[in-house]
Amino acid sequence: MLLFESDWLKYPNAIIDTKTSNQSYVRLVMLYKKMGIKNHAFPLALLNPRLQGVDPFAPDLTREEMIMIAVECANNCWYYMREVARVPAIGGGDATQFEGNRGNVALFWCFFNHVMTFLIQIRQTGKSLSTDLLMSLLLNIVCERTEINLLTKDEILRKTNIDRLKKCIDELPGYLQQRNPKVDTNNSEAITVNSRFNIYKTHVPQASEKGAYKLGRGLTSPIMHIDEGPFQPNVKIAVGSALAATGAAVDKVKANGGQYGTIFTTTAGKIDDKDGSFIYGLLQAAAIWTERFFDARDAEELEHMIRKASRGEGGGVYRVNITLNHRQLGKTDQWLRGKIEESTSSGDDANRDFFNMWTAGSLTNPIPIAVLKAISNSVKDVKHTEISPEGYTTRWYIEEEEIEQRMLDSQFVLGMDTSNASGGDDISLILVDVETLEVVAAGTYNETNLITFCQWFSRWFVRWENFTAVIENRSTGVAVLDFLCLMLPEHGIDPFRRLFSKVVQEYDEYPERFKEISVPMGRRNRDVYARLKKLFGFSTSGGSGLTSRSELYSTTLQLAAKRACSMVHDKALIDQITSLISKNGRIDHPSGGHDDLVIGWLLVHFLLTRGKQLSFYGIDQRRIGAALGGQTEETIMDREQRQEQQQVLEAMEALYEELSREDNEWIIMKLEHQLRLLDKQRVAEVDETFSLDTLIAKSREKRRERLRRETNRMAGHNLSNNLHGSFSDRLPTSMSQYERRFVRQAA
Repeated sequence: MLLFESDWLKYPNAIIDTKTSNQSYVRLVMLYKKMGIKNHAFPLALLNPRLQGVDPFAPDLTREEMIMIAVECANNCWYYMREVARVPAIGGGDATQFEGNRGNVALFWCFFNHVMTFLIQIRQTGKSLSTDLLMSLLLNIVCERTEINLLTKDEILRKTNIDRLKKCIDELPGYLQQRNPKVDTNNSEAITVNSRFNIYKTHVPQASEKGAYKLGRGLTSPIMHIDEGPFQPNVKIAVGSALAATGAAVDKVKANGGQYGTIFTTTAGKIDDKDGSFIYGLLQAAAIWTERFFDARDAEELEHMIRKASRGEGGGVYRVNITLNHRQLGKTDQWLRGKIEESTSSGDDANRDFFNMWTAGSLTNPIPIAVLKAISNSVKDVKHTEISPEGYTTRWYIEEEEIEQRMLDSQFVLGMDTSNASGGDDISLILVDVETLEVVAAGTYNETNLITFCQWFSRWFVRWENFTAVIENRSTGVAVLDFLCLMLPEHGIDPFRRLFSKVVQEYDEYPERFKEISVPMGRRNRDVYARLKKLFGFSTSGGSGLTSRSELYSTTLQLAAKRACSMVHDKALIDQITSLISKNGRIDHPSGGHDDLVIGWLLVHFLLTRGKQLSFYGIDQRRIGAALGGQTEETIMDREQRQEQQQVLEAMEALYEELSREDNEWIIMKLEHQLRLLDKQRVAEVDETFSLDTLIAKSREKRRERLRRETNRMAGHNLSNNLHGSFSDRLPTSMSQYERRFVRQAA
């Protein structure tokens, strides 16, 4: 199979077939080339040039041409998908060519490299069809004496999948169809190709844990497809035991040079139940897919790259997370709006099905829905993947040739959340442009020697002068800061001007120590770095206060999310932000998830919003977010999001009116709870002091006033001229626009 650029040498007669009738692959190859992928031409590979221009469905093919086509399909999956595979017609009409896109080509490339693959796409973009066409190739042409297993959500999907796969096979030219209707199984649970001793089995989840374990132990095949895993009961037991049971089958096939692999296809799921949480945990450990993997020299280097970019003990896991939105699949925003309208989906269902957002049900995300959608839609493709000699991978969102000049001309803040880098949490790095607030670079580093990492990271400071680093001062962050304080002065770099510290942050409280570091480096006492080292970095406290975790996840999170919602870009960071949950009053990542990238991002925005004496770091405070200054709310959040906010406010107004009139305590509690849920969806304004608790208190006062009026009216008193305070004609100036609006509506 032609996968790597070096593979072209194995096929000296192979050509790049730009004359293919399926021009979707030509467009895709041009896109890869534009993205800077060196190994961009493989989807157009044609091993036998004699087949160029030959129609595999022509009625007058010679026997020799049929044999050549069969041989090409067996050795070149790209030819099969491009020229032979057909999408069965739905509701009449003819079958159509299978269009190549970034999702299905990545899936096929990963499968034939034996990488465990998670393909997460929004509904109606063909993720299941892609896998079916792959299975049609394996069953009919590539594999021999092989069992393939599908585990899908329910009986309906099982039947749908079997029917679709049969239709895919039926659309093949007759000379490529290996199934014999007289001897091959033809039911709703399995497909056999006895001429090649292949069988495709389908399974559905088991309600009991014992049944799930038994099911998993029975899935001992080298090729497995799990569809809609987050929605399968007991999927953790079934898939866990299945993966453990496939080892021997895979080893046997591997020794014989056969095909093997595991594919997960799904839409985003729920992270607050055990099944969704299990799949989400597997997904979070996987390396984020990038087409830069195409440029690996060979399978060995590819595995090294993926393991370096993933989590897991023993060097990371060999799996990738291919999550693509509608734009990355070549669909327009108008197309998406139409699909959402057709589906009648809303709320969490729409967020999962059409925005790739993993939801948490009652465990709500603290960021308003409109902003979360803006963050999700801000995802960008990696422009350059930089891999250091040590194997550290950094994702850049600017072109490789632009990096040096951009780093020279602009000012940046770098946030870093540290860990012991031993297979659990990552050391995470986020680089943000001060003026645009966009994420310019991101990286996650795991399974590394900390000294080696510090040596590599210190070179960033030597290479580029225009960034300030905010490093969390806990765990191994202390060692990173110690190393930098030792190494930077040797290169003439002032640690106090390049690293966030309390010496600068608390300059007004402790002016003497700030005065000490304000003099040139050569005039300072030599022991100053050791004496003040505990003041470097962001020391996260467990309680409250400016440098507490709760502060980062409240004020800083809300401001960062609103101001920079269209500038997040990094897929891994976006996944972590959109999967945050609020549980028992504490914001955290879900079980199996991570928030190390979020912490790095929040540290950046903490400095930009709460940092003091920024000029000492070389940051012009007037330029923070300056590039966003001309944008209006309408340009940051589209019309749909603005309308959603209007609906939220109107719903809150209605609930406030009802709450002000209600006397039943149980119903009052219910209404207050509904108000709090709606408030979580509201986008806060900059410097807004609106408090829902204050508003609820006003509704209680409103009820008391109403009761007093009724009591006095019954006693013959008229108190209408004595009503002042919250509901007098003149509203208090301290009230926010939201409070004013609700009070006027309810008064």
